[in-house]
Amino acid sequence: MSADVSYLVILLTGVVILLENRLKRVVILLGIQGFLLLLPLYQEESGDGFHSIFLAAMVIVFKGILTPIILFWTARRIHSPESTFPKVGYLPTLALLFAGAAACYFFMDIVSAFFGKSHQYGLLYVLLLIYIGVIGFIVRRNWIGVIACFSIFENGTFLLTLLLKSGVPIGSEFGSFLDAVLIIGAGAALRINSEQYKGETSR
Repeated sequence: MSADVSYLVILLTGVVILLENRLKRVVILLGIQGFLLLLPLYQEESGDGFHSIFLAAMVIVFKGILTPIILFWTARRIHSPESTFPKVGYLPTLALLFAGAAACYFFMDIVSAFFGKSHQYGLLYVLLLIYIGVIGFIVRRNWIGVIACFSIFENGTFLLTLLLKSGVPIGSEFGSFLDAVLIIGAGAALRINSEQYKGETSR
């Protein structure tokens, strides 16, 4: 599998997560996307050396395991509704998605002039993945969907740094992974507290 195809597969999982209305599937797909990050990581880092192994371990632990577990546990704790639909509907969401794809394709030559033509389409797919995360902030109704889109955005920024340069200091990489999980955990804790507070005031 070529590197650009692996970026495309990750992008498609992001599109499905954005349009999926069943929260359980959203969380499962988010975990699958986390594991799929190993494909471009192996292709860009060649899969050898301590740096590559450490990055792969962080992807598995933080992206593939911790994030879905936190979301599943919190959704069960607060009895979150299973279904969620975009605030603006599916057609406007698709329109935003196609508009972003058209804009990225139109400006791809400009982007390539700055970053070079290596992985030109891979860069396009990664930018679209980041854009999907931004759309999710706007159109998602349920808080789990919003956090899932935040994770998509963070996955996109991780792939962007992977594309633009390799050998980022391990401390910085670990900090970015940990920061993302802490934000997800903080959001989950706030949601649990707010639901408990509502339950106490309603008594």
